Amino acid sequence: MVTTVVAARPELATETCRRRLRALLGAAPLPPAVDWDISWHGPDEGAVEGPGSEVCIQALAGLMAVHGRDEGRPRRLGLEVASVAAGLLAAQGVLASMVAQARGVPPLAVHTSVLQGAMVILSHYLMVATALGDAVDGPPLEAPGPPFESRDGRWFEVETLNPECWKALWEDLGAGDADLGRAWTVFRWRYERAACSLPAGLHRAAARHTLAELEATCRRLGLSMVALRTHEEVLALPGLDADLPVLRALDPGPLASGAAPPGAAPGGAGGRRPRGTGEGPLAGIRVVEATSRIQGPFAGMLLRMLGADVVRIQPPEGDYGRSFLVLHREKATITLDLATAAGREELRARVAGADVFLHNWRPGKAEEWGLDGDTLAAGHPGLVYAYASGWGPHPGVAPRLGTDFLVQAYTGLGQGLHPMGTPAGPARMVLCDLFGALVTAEGVLAGLHRRAEAGGSWAVETSLLGGAMALQAHVLAAEAGGREEGRCRGRPLWGPLDHPLATVEGTLAVDVADGGLARLGAVCEVDPEAPGAPRLVAERLARRPAAAWAPRLREAGVPAEVVARDLATVVADPRLASLLEPAGDGGWVPRSPWRFG
Repeated sequence: MVTTVVAARPELATETCRRRLRALLGAAPLPPAVDWDISWHGPDEGAVEGPGSEVCIQALAGLMAVHGRDEGRPRRLGLEVASVAAGLLAAQGVLASMVAQARGVPPLAVHTSVLQGAMVILSHYLMVATALGDAVDGPPLEAPGPPFESRDGRWFEVETLNPECWKALWEDLGAGDADLGRAWTVFRWRYERAACSLPAGLHRAAARHTLAELEATCRRLGLSMVALRTHEEVLALPGLDADLPVLRALDPGPLASGAAPPGAAPGGAGGRRPRGTGEGPLAGIRVVEATSRIQGPFAGMLLRMLGADVVRIQPPEGDYGRSFLVLHREKATITLDLATAAGREELRARVAGADVFLHNWRPGKAEEWGLDGDTLAAGHPGLVYAYASGWGPHPGVAPRLGTDFLVQAYTGLGQGLHPMGTPAGPARMVLCDLFGALVTAEGVLAGLHRRAEAGGSWAVETSLLGGAMALQAHVLAAEAGGREEGRCRGRPLWGPLDHPLATVEGTLAVDVADGGLARLGAVCEVDPEAPGAPRLVAERLARRPAAAWAPRLREAGVPAEVVARDLATVVADPRLASLLEPAGDGGWVPRSPWRFG
């Protein structure tokens, strides 16, 4: 018997979009012409059958496969990464549509999906898996990667970009004959591969010292270190609930003064200008981007997907990490040495004709070079100046490197990622970089909207820390308000059916929310009210292949999906073909996550 179940809309994604638009637009209502929608599976909704859910999207898109690499098995992420990403993308689409309308473009309806949210945050990992290969040279080392545990029982992350500092730390701590050379290679590659293993001697060396001793050693040798925080500690810190871009007016608006923004057509107002020949709501918008690694390039990639013309400034030595170059696709490239006066002058000339300047230099570097927002905006009215930092304006953390895993530790991200009864460490996925980029693109769009509404130049500041807080905002809000459902102190409360389920062939993901256990029980011939019913259902499901169960459960109205083994499996899935495109070197990447109509 087939049970007809109307697929619920993705509530968290929808509420995320609404909340962020309310905060960014203030009291101003959305224009009636902006119509937006978030679905589960995207423009080709019929390609993926059955009701949608966060759990099944994680399984289908490959998020579980990437999250579970260290353990050699798929693992569910306890935070709703796909749904929150979709909400942020929808808000970006609405803002882009509003910017386009202010520039004389007819209203554009916006559509995205939770599946597209999952796919876009896997962009870098998809390229690595399909073009470069995921395997790290050689077998895994015998012990896990970070975090490490101190003698007094505190877990911590450590970071350096210098192999000599890395070596000096472990020699100073007495790591003995640990394979520090191989360990450094694997440690450095964790950003690209979402996997890390280390010699056991490093963990033993860390465990011989207290947290205070380790902090003193790291300071002396020039490494950054952060102890893992709990949600209770995070909620007690002032300002750590800030997950939105910070916008600041840099000069009087051209609407008030009569001046036109850079490149505006004669007589234009509020940033209105010809759209140019490109496609998308940002066609004709010019972006100059001086960024590296993931956060800044990913934000620029999103703006390019929305139609902006993006010029990236590359240093003479090139960008760090070949695998990160996928985030620069379809951008024009100019090589400049910004350490020289001539290079900086050339950059100023480039920015003079741009709408947006985006950078993620270390704190103080823009001021040192005379390329800060106030200086550049003084000569270029209408500029949106975007700074994507690591820590944002939070005192006490700026001296530390602003990198993903340190920010994960500081913001307590691991507490929401892992269920009760398991260690609450950071994920190997660079979630702060990814969500920091989503918030950065959102901030640029908010700045363009402010310019269109009020004129003037605008500074936008975002951070990895803000991205981490955006990802877990709904969890922290529920925890602070005492209204948690399915969580305790931010940690997921999962039963036997909430994890990926091993079967005789393949792994199965199911969602038992909203009456799913009763429907599962009916299919598996297990009384859902019987003692231990979830365990009995899991045992029944284990007896047949995952591919046999999934369609049968979907017909019964249970969200169910075969878990992708790896990202090569994802690319080969015909249901996802319309969401992917080739990117050179044999690699595949997601298409733009928006549809505008």
